[in-house]
Amino acid sequence: MKKTIILTLFLTVILQSCSPKIRTHLSTESYKPLNPETEILIVNQNEKVPVDFKFIGELKIGDSGFSTDCGYSKVIDDAKDSARKSGANLIHLTEVKKPNLGSTCYRIKAKLYRNLNQEVLANLSEKRGFESQSRLPSNADYAVIYFYRPKNYTGSFIGYKIRMDDETVIGRVRNGEKFEYKITDFGEHEFWGKTESKSSVKIDIKKGQEYFVRCGISIGIGVGGPEIYIVENELGISEYESLKAKNKK
Repeated sequence: MKKTIILTLFLTVILQSCSPKIRTHLSTESYKPLNPETEILIVNQNEKVPVDFKFIGELKIGDSGFSTDCGYSKVIDDAKDSARKSGANLIHLTEVKKPNLGSTCYRIKAKLYRNLNQEVLANLSEKRGFESQSRLPSNADYAVIYFYRPKNYTGSFIGYKIRMDDETVIGRVRNGEKFEYKITDFGEHEFWGKTESKSSVKIDIKKGQEYFVRCGISIGIGVGGPEIYIVENELGISEYESLKAKNKK
């Protein structure tokens, strides 16, 4: 029994240390947590916070020193969860640190705001949806998925193939390289890579849309495992265009 308790505590500590470190500093006024399904709006660094939103606190998500599950989508999901618990429904990103030699994690600083007026939220959601529209021609009968791997010291000599659904190889990602994949087979598909472990994303592909998939390597027991996740278009465009193109296979 004692061994079971010790093992449980050990596993709990390990799992917690693998997650990003989250710190929230709230204003003196407190709010009830929002419903887990409440939409959280993200305002990027180069954007202004809309008027009528009330500042309620600050948020910081960093690297615990042992973090492994800390890709962009995971960090943003953690930020949204923290915002809901604080009663906020808008996150203004003030600093976004990409993975580098010092950390394989995305790290962010943000300010939290609140406005539950449904008309204001509907107008803002519509505006942001329009701003994130695809750059493809309006009559495009295809979609494009952009795969890219920013330069990083971790696993820099390791490349891996990107496969779709079963074993179909559509490309390969090496350190600091990219490729794009045009597709007309719409609907949900799984894109994955494998070294000593497997990582994958599922995308519900729609005609005329663009999708950005960031790839990397996480620290592993041997060669390390792949990291594959979707990022929002604005960040994806910026990171993708900074890299050189590569041959597909």
